[in-house]
This record gives sequence, structure tokens and C-alpha cells, in this order.
Amino acid sequence: MAFVPFWAWQFVIGAVVVLLAITIASTLIGAAMRVPSAFLDDVGKAVSRVAPQPGADVETEDQLKKVIAAMPNGKLRVATVDAEHNRVVFTITAERSAVHAAVQPGDELRVSKDGGMEIAPTGVPALMEQLGRAMEELKRKWFGQ
Repeated sequence: MAFVPFWAWQFVIGAVVVLLAITIASTLIGAAMRVPSAFLDDVGKAVSRVAPQPGADVETEDQLKKVIAAMPNGKLRVATVDAEHNRVVFTITAERSAVHAAVQPGDELRVSKDGGMEIAPTGVPALMEQLGRAMEELKRKWFGQ
């Protein structure tokens, strides 16, 4: 049997130790990353149940009849029934060519002041716009403008 230098044995043992350490570290990091994501998902679900839900767009049967009458075929497709919130969700499908705004999932469309369609702002910009509209309404009410 040939003589193997001591430094060669050190190199082999060091490489095995490094590979073992990398394997253990990646296993621990993977487990640590899975736990918070599951925890945060559960927290998000709990908060969504507790947080105030946005009001329904259609609140009365008369409003619903008007929406159905405005549809081209006089029909409105039911997407789902949300028993937890006591709501019915409808689906309205539009051709992409009819929607000129650069919409993304979750966006809300509205008719702008000039009659075109625009994406309705959400979050802080929506609050600022709502405040601006309320101020304009107060001006009209108080000063008749």
C-alpha cells in the first residue's frame, strides 16, 4: 500500500466536514423558512376574517335588477356563494379590446369625468381622492359653486 501524505487526509476530511455542514445548514434554513410562511399565512387568514370587509357593490334587489338589465343578454353569471360573509359573487367577462386601461387582477374600473374608463385608485390615493371629492361637494353646498 502506498503512503498517502497527511495533508491529503486533512483535505479529504475537511471536504467531507464542509459538505456535511452545508447539508445540515441548508436543511435547517429550509425548515426555518417553511415555519414562518405557514404561520404568516394563518395570521393573514385570521386578520382577513377580523378586518372590516368592503361593502357589497350591490345591496338591494332593485340595484341587482338594474345590473342584470344592463347586461347584453340580460343574464349575470354567479361565480361563487360566500356563505361566511353572506354574499353572492358574480362574474362579468369583457373582451380585452373593450378594456383600454392597463388593468391587472384586483384593479377596479370606473367611468372618468371625461366619460372614458380608468383604473380607480386604491389605498392612500383613493382616500385622498375621496377627501377631495368631499371637499368639492362641501364647496358646492356652502358656496353654491
